[in-house]
Amino acid sequence: MYQPFQPTLTAAGLQRLGISLEFTVASGVLRHAVHCYLQITTAKPIAYPVIPDGTQAVYIGPQNMMIGGAQSQAREIPILQAGEYFGIWFRPGALRYIFQLNLAEIANQFADSNYFPCQQFTRLADQIYQFHAFQQRALVCEHWLLRHFQERPLTPFDHALTLIYQSMGDIKIEHLANHTGWSSRHLNRQFHRHTGLSTKAFTQIIRFQHACKHLWHNPGEALSTALQSGYFDQAHLIRDYNRRLHSSPGAYHHRFMSDFSNR
Repeated sequence: MYQPFQPTLTAAGLQRLGISLEFTVASGVLRHAVHCYLQITTAKPIAYPVIPDGTQAVYIGPQNMMIGGAQSQAREIPILQAGEYFGIWFRPGALRYIFQLNLAEIANQFADSNYFPCQQFTRLADQIYQFHAFQQRALVCEHWLLRHFQERPLTPFDHALTLIYQSMGDIKIEHLANHTGWSSRHLNRQFHRHTGLSTKAFTQIIRFQHACKHLWHNPGEALSTALQSGYFDQAHLIRDYNRRLHSSPGAYHHRFMSDFSNR
């Protein structure tokens, strides 16, 4: 199962921002839809960085709620006050089990609670913050999602996701079309609707995720990482880093790890 990677949520990332993290995985049928529930605690205002991973996340604070669409480039979410901030980290394409949404509408954006078609969902924040313990908040959230979860039969879209994950994003669109029985055009429409990205853009982000995670744990291995991840060469990988993270691999890793090693 795809495991999205966010440097902010590593030990180095948490220390760099001075935040703490609690998380728990979903249970039962929700495991296929929700990567995890999480909560960060900060003692000061921060800019919270996220990198492209193909997922959607719902960010819930004491005063507001928003959803982050699939991002093509790194973004920073301003957290203006100290406090506890809860999140639901959905797997790619999984919001269709809860809501009828066209996620292409919020690609590369953050939308407020008015985007959700279910008004009861906008009141979930109030229900969550009635409790103080993270595990209780996660249970409130999970019970709400279970009440609204709609089981769906597997489709060629699900098969395409599996093939992309298995190949770590190094797969041609024609291959996906041939193995799913859908035309490339129809497959693209489904990816736009359920992930917010074109099929090609989604596969490229999964490839980038694989490379980013590997380089995080193996700094200095840009060439081997590039070739293993399906990039033409090291220069191709570095261009992708600069386009998505506005930084070279080495500089991005150093920005986190230098703060971590100095503590």
